[in-house]
Amino acid sequence: MKRAVLGLLVLSCAHAPAPVVAPAAPVVVEVAPPPAPEPEPDELILERTACSGECPVYTLTLRANGRVHFAGVADVAAIGERDWRMEPAFAKHLFSEFARADFFHFAKRYPTEVEEFPGLVLTLRREGRVHRVQLGGEGTAELPRDHEAERMLQRLAVTIDKLTASGRYVETNSKRKAGGCVD
Repeated sequence: MKRAVLGLLVLSCAHAPAPVVAPAAPVVVEVAPPPAPEPEPDELILERTACSGECPVYTLTLRANGRVHFAGVADVAAIGERDWRMEPAFAKHLFSEFARADFFHFAKRYPTEVEEFPGLVLTLRREGRVHRVQLGGEGTAELPRDHEAERMLQRLAVTIDKLTASGRYVETNSKRKAGGCVD
């Protein structure tokens, strides 16, 4: 008899409808979006390019916070890389000079009187915008001259050199240190 009751119990369980289970609510996992990439720092870059003679060849990078990076390539007092800081007020002044010159509206390339003269390249990276201007150098002879732009670009380059005191690494006979530098 016990076996009969046990058999009925097993049969009743086998034919009983399965309990209805409500679907589980979807699990929502909040994932923070990836961090925005750091914006490129505001910087000015001065590149002095080679000529047919002995011309200083170097790149000078100035960040808005006053950090200066020099990379001497040829015909300079210091071959290789150097880093220093300048007073942030001087850096701020240089960036304001580029704004006053309306640098973002310059053409990308300008010729000089003689193609074999050393060229210079100025690059401004400011608030996410980048503009690069080449003055002289290879491939510019066929362009029309713009004396006003040429003078302004030369003036900006000289101002960068003076305020960053790059002369101590550029000029082979220079031991002077211009104002505005903090080592």
